[in-house]
Amino acid sequence: MKKNILYGPQTKASLENFPFDYHKVLKEFVYAMVMIKKAAAIANYKAGKIDKKISDKIVTACDEILKGKYDDQFVVSAHHGGAGTSIHMNVNEVIGTLSGAHPNDHVNASQSTNDVNPSSLKVASIKLTRKMLKSLDYLISVFDKKSQEYKSIQKLGRTHFQDAVPTTLGAEFGSYRDILKRDKKRIEDALNYLFELNLGATAIGNSINAPKEYIIHVYKELRLITEINELKPLENLMSGTSSDADFCHISGAVTILCNDLSKIALDLRFMSSGPRGGIGEISFKELQPGSSIMPGKVNPIMAETINQTYYLISGKNLSIHQAAEGAHMELGVMLPIIADSLITMLKIVDTALNIFTDRGIKMIIANKERCKELLERSTAYATLLTPRLGYDVVSKVVKESVSTGKTIREVILEKKLLSAVELEKLLVLK
Repeated sequence: MKKNILYGPQTKASLENFPFDYHKVLKEFVYAMVMIKKAAAIANYKAGKIDKKISDKIVTACDEILKGKYDDQFVVSAHHGGAGTSIHMNVNEVIGTLSGAHPNDHVNASQSTNDVNPSSLKVASIKLTRKMLKSLDYLISVFDKKSQEYKSIQKLGRTHFQDAVPTTLGAEFGSYRDILKRDKKRIEDALNYLFELNLGATAIGNSINAPKEYIIHVYKELRLITEINELKPLENLMSGTSSDADFCHISGAVTILCNDLSKIALDLRFMSSGPRGGIGEISFKELQPGSSIMPGKVNPIMAETINQTYYLISGKNLSIHQAAEGAHMELGVMLPIIADSLITMLKIVDTALNIFTDRGIKMIIANKERCKELLERSTAYATLLTPRLGYDVVSKVVKESVSTGKTIREVILEKKLLSAVELEKLLVLK
């Protein structure tokens, strides 16, 4: 049975012009745009630009779309030219067909691709970022629990991958918790820039064909529809048509988060190396066979997923920054790739955070005895002894330890440099 097509000629032209074997415009972007169309329909009625009957029909059509009934009608490739006119008209045409309204004269009254699309992306990004921040909070809370659980497990600290000074496994996990807290703050700061929209700017920012009454009402309605109370117009609407830098700010902050997550994942992979030939201070739970040929092999798959997430997000971030730089004069013409990259980024990071928490960090097993063994065999205690014995004496102790294979503890006691009680007091971390 042939599908009932609700879109019109401009959408069909887009399908001919941009036949990319690529995914369609993501539904989060479409739904945000439909919310704006709903708000605009109400605002246009209140401003006297369309009558109540048409406004109500547009609102009903938008509500039906937001229920997911017509997802198959939004067919434009995510990769297309024209600053997003293709997806904008796809939305206008579907709403127009469902409501019996004209896609341009009614559905698009007081609007332009150039203010609707950036505003839609900001709405979608706010919703996705807030969801992602909840997932980040969850990971932070698990790292906090682990830091408390492991606070008494002494282990070797390392710099340059070399033995450094003693620390605790709890301290390491606590540092990861606080790194992520700072990342959260950066994202929250960037989020503030997304609350300011250029809706009402129309073509280039001077609000041609958009009455003041419409602009006032459209923000009131949009706040209610989206449940984002912070939404407000930019002080200079033209600045929002000509610059896409706000999207660079949020993508940059999310990329920094992923950079830190990848660093943490690399640390955990290093600490979990083994089980016999590596560090083995922690173990990940086996989630799937680690090899098609090596029986019993366990790989740190969740940590590796985080590393690959960072590599992917770095590429998306670069695309966003370069596309933003491609804004010409009064228009950010490269918005389609910004929208696709940013929404994809936020969705992937949200998923990655949850699986890393649930199937990675929560399931980590601390190998207490292995931590103790490596610490005792190392030269890490040396720094704790220098205030008492002096740098030169301890240097000789370290050299003897390395050459003989004896532990620092054993050399100190053999040479009677300290009593066992004195030594134990000095080696306790405070």
